[in-house]
Amino acid sequence: MQLTWTIEGDKQLSRRLRGIQAGIRDWTPAFKQSAEKLKTFFQGEVFDSRGKAIGEPWAPLNTKYAAQKAKRYSGKGILEATGKMRKSFTKLHKANMAAVWNTAAYFKYHQSNRPRRKLPRRVMMKLGNEQKEMVVKIFHTHFRKKLKAKA
Repeated sequence: MQLTWTIEGDKQLSRRLRGIQAGIRDWTPAFKQSAEKLKTFFQGEVFDSRGKAIGEPWAPLNTKYAAQKAKRYSGKGILEATGKMRKSFTKLHKANMAAVWNTAAYFKYHQSNRPRRKLPRRVMMKLGNEQKEMVVKIFHTHFRKKLKAKA
């Protein structure tokens, strides 16, 4: 990331702004916080609401499978027979990036938007406006803190 300023007639201000730029090369705290919050959201609110939290309500289980599941995994919700899918969200963050993904081998079959015959699509990861705004707010807050520290 490179920020450039051209300020005519004020070398001192220009130097100060360059110092701010140098101090904000490391966005690790913002990427870390964003990744943590998104991971928590995907494995929490999305599962608790069965997809409604991201505007993608999950299809109910078919009658036959629902009866089988009730016997074997009594009281467990959709995509939660063993809890592995919910627990398999993971994150990575660095100074200039963050990623959140699910390591369960069968995650891709539920998340995929490919045509299907049997398995209904049950989206678990999607960024809605609220999540986007949350990430922007985190980065904005980080930027303001760095700016105040340089003042």
